[in-house]
Amino acid sequence: MALLVDGDLNRVEELKDWDTTVLDVANSEGIDLPAKLRLAWKEIEEEVQGFLLWQEAGELGQALVDQAMRKWHALMTLEAVYRDAYFSQLNDRYEKRWKHYAELAAAQERRYFQLGVATVSKPVRRPERVVVTFGEGTAPAATYWVRATHLDEAGRESAASEVQMVSSPLPHSMTVGLAYAPAGVTHWNVYVGLESGSMSLQNAAPMVAGGLWVLPESGVRSGRPPGDGQAADGRIERLPQMRRG
Repeated sequence: MALLVDGDLNRVEELKDWDTTVLDVANSEGIDLPAKLRLAWKEIEEEVQGFLLWQEAGELGQALVDQAMRKWHALMTLEAVYRDAYFSQLNDRYEKRWKHYAELAAAQERRYFQLGVATVSKPVRRPERVVVTFGEGTAPAATYWVRATHLDEAGRESAASEVQMVSSPLPHSMTVGLAYAPAGVTHWNVYVGLESGSMSLQNAAPMVAGGLWVLPESGVRSGRPPGDGQAADGRIERLPQMRRG
């Protein structure tokens, strides 16, 4: 699972799985869907952090994104989209959807905290981005899709970075690196593909943090795809309330 602080919950295209018309509504009403997704993420961060503080257990950086949280995030985003659409047009149809998703989001929030916050004891942040550099070489013109992951000294692998698409219209060489490695990260992996859905591991062994991967003369190789991130060590559940008096 990805870490909550990494922000990898839902993407714009995934909202269509919950509401088939949301992209059309956002386009017609001038609603910034990526902004709504980010705001919903930040609201969830606040709620989870408050819950952990109240339970006196865990930290925000340890919280993982599970399916229950993804559903909560999607419903919160749809609630915000249709709320904005309603106040833009005062359209009864938008108002009904806004209130419908508000009810669903509130119910999912309660369900999420009943299940408990999935956490990992040793969180490993995913890379923010990869740095791709082209130079002179013999590789034929191509478009590449690139992602990377961090690893700590125990081999725990983070979720993958956002996909970066890069192209060279000329024969070339290519190197990939990371902008920086946060504390605790000792190694990293790079995943490259010639199609958006075919990225695979390129390095035979984890590379030392700060090192570069160089495209070999043989080109992109087949390997395993990037994983989903770290598995949960446990869940922080709501403690039973103490009776007073």
